[in-house]
Amino acid sequence: MPNDHSVPTLILLPGLDGTGILFGQFVEAIGSNADTRVIAYPVDQPLGYAELEAFVREALPRDRPYVVLGESFSGPIAIRLAADPPAGLAGVVLCVTFAKNPYPLLAWAGPWVAGLPVMALPTWMRAPFIWGTSTTARDRLESQLARAAVGEAVLRHRVAAVLAVDETNSLASVRIPVMVLQASDDRVVPRAAAEHIVRTLPAAERLEIRGPHMLLQIRAAECAAAVGRFMQGL
Repeated sequence: MPNDHSVPTLILLPGLDGTGILFGQFVEAIGSNADTRVIAYPVDQPLGYAELEAFVREALPRDRPYVVLGESFSGPIAIRLAADPPAGLAGVVLCVTFAKNPYPLLAWAGPWVAGLPVMALPTWMRAPFIWGTSTTARDRLESQLARAAVGEAVLRHRVAAVLAVDETNSLASVRIPVMVLQASDDRVVPRAAAEHIVRTLPAAERLEIRGPHMLLQIRAAECAAAVGRFMQGL
């Protein structure tokens, strides 16, 4: 895409691993239809949502309009940005994510998560819940690379942050355009999470795409087209 600052840049905020490695297929699907940039999180610092929001704000463009896409873990960060939008923020995409703890029955476990082996379950048990049944060799390799890059203590800290988060009030104050991308077969973030978002923010555009939690990876082309349409309408 030509370097036209009237066209928003797409800023991608990653899921729980925070590396951005898993955005590869989605970025390829977007191609020249959008200028994309990934903001990866520190892999060796156990930062919570407030600290990561500050980290992201420092990394955002200052010379062009942009749209922020928050995937899964990063949804609350995208919501916080939208509630107090910095200059240039034109819209937000919330993908397979939540505004508040999507597992309320596990909220009590937050203080103890720091002592748990977050990735204790073997990959063959975790993968069907996250990826569904359509994984490729590339999916598996990128997933392994992303997981290997991040310290266990960092992952535990992020899981604890998820179990304590509630950005409902921030969401209710959002006045910029928002699109909610929901996976029809998400076995990680329950459907109730998306319903809570659109109930709190009725003006949000909601789109359900058939696929598992790793929607941007398994349905990269469909997601890229949807995000592209949203950006063109801003």
